[in-house]
Amino acid sequence: MSILNWVKSKRVAFALIIALTTTVGAQPSAPTDTTIAGRSYTLLEAGELMDLLGSANDHSRLALRQTAVKGRLSSLAANLDTVRAALELADVLFLDEVLLAEVVFLGPVTFSRTTFAADLSLAEAQFLQSFALRECEVRQKTNLRDARFTATADFSQSHLAAAFSCAGAHFSDATFARLRCEGGAYFEDVLFTGQVDFSDARFAGVASFKTARWRAPVSFAGVRFLERSFFWQAQFAAADFSSARFAGETSFKQAAFAQRATFANVAFAHSAHFEQARFDDGAVFDGSIFAKEAVFAGVHSGNDLLLNALFRVSLDLRHLVTPSLDLRPSATMPDSLLGPKAQLLLQNARFQRLFSTWDHLRGHVAQPPQQANYDLDRVYAGLRHQFLISGMAADARGCYIESLDRRRHHLPWTSIERYALIAFDLSSRYGTDLRRLALVALAWVALFALLYRWLLIDDLVECLLFSLHTFFIVGAASVRPQGKVRFLVLLQALSGWLFWSLCTAVLLSFLLR
Repeated sequence: MSILNWVKSKRVAFALIIALTTTVGAQPSAPTDTTIAGRSYTLLEAGELMDLLGSANDHSRLALRQTAVKGRLSSLAANLDTVRAALELADVLFLDEVLLAEVVFLGPVTFSRTTFAADLSLAEAQFLQSFALRECEVRQKTNLRDARFTATADFSQSHLAAAFSCAGAHFSDATFARLRCEGGAYFEDVLFTGQVDFSDARFAGVASFKTARWRAPVSFAGVRFLERSFFWQAQFAAADFSSARFAGETSFKQAAFAQRATFANVAFAHSAHFEQARFDDGAVFDGSIFAKEAVFAGVHSGNDLLLNALFRVSLDLRHLVTPSLDLRPSATMPDSLLGPKAQLLLQNARFQRLFSTWDHLRGHVAQPPQQANYDLDRVYAGLRHQFLISGMAADARGCYIESLDRRRHHLPWTSIERYALIAFDLSSRYGTDLRRLALVALAWVALFALLYRWLLIDDLVECLLFSLHTFFIVGAASVRPQGKVRFLVLLQALSGWLFWSLCTAVLLSFLLR
């Protein structure tokens, strides 16, 4: 029974080719059968197929099924510049190169489950109706340079084993969903005028989208970039990179996003560069992970910039401009924002509102590597101001303390300011702890009272009163040397003056907050 069906299928294939050649006026030789990799094909010479393509009439249809095309298929060699028939090729095997460069295809072109054993070139071709390279395999290079796709283009679920070049091509609506590209993929200077879908595509080689332009929404959701990827100076409308994976270095340097950009739950395994990128409607990085450097230096955002992500090494926000900056942890990672040794660079960043807490930023504010002596006072002052206008006094106090701690640690041991800051810290935690200030004053009074008691062998209560008078009451009686304790009296009086100066400084610090 199976043998009978096989014979019938071959008769159908033979009748199909005869019918097609009758339509277009060609007379090929009788088809022969061949078996390749365990599959049976009808063998067709490339020259015969070129004759069919060249002689097809308008509105005709050329369909091939389970056909193996033998020989080099070249439009230049056959002087073919226009294909008028609609093409439908399914389960076709091209054994040699397919070079259909600079050809105008007037009808729809559909390749499905087709295998190209050698190069496929459609460079500078024009497709006036729909084009599909669906579930196909190209084992050598694929060249679509400067091709024009006026209608929809479908490359979904195809496997491209070598380099894929679309540089300079123009697409309308296009889908590259679940495309697998093993070699480099080059989309430089490509124009997409319709909606584009790259969801779940896989790029095993370098992926370059430099200066590519999207005039409508594009989705890279779930895409896998296993090597370096470049989007330099690319122009996006709305872009969705949700759940994408960047295994190599990626760069969106000077890229422009006209609508909201979504980078939610993205994994950046290598450094990610967004220098001088523009987000006209803001960007969302919620739940993303940056395993290496995250560089947002010079970014301009016209709306909220939500960096609710995990930054393991560094977050560079120098020269950032945005209405509001959200540096709170993601809901999916509530205890994570900056890694244990991650650095946060905020030099010359400008934002009207900051949404964060000092607990998440403490110990991470850093200097640029090439500016070791950069003054961080302005950075801390800006953060402290943001906490104060948000009513977060405790966070502002923590920021203020760290700024003075860092300043003290960077001063040389010969600096008087260093010792003044040490005293200021020990006595009142830089004026933020009034209880400590009072306890230090009382302890100082008690210490001198014990010294007076030891030297004068007098009543302890009288020594305490004398110590209080000398320390708290500034006047001639307090500093007049008295016998053998005159140096202690003078020292305590001077410390009292310093105490009142410190109280004045603390009061001013509270008033100026």
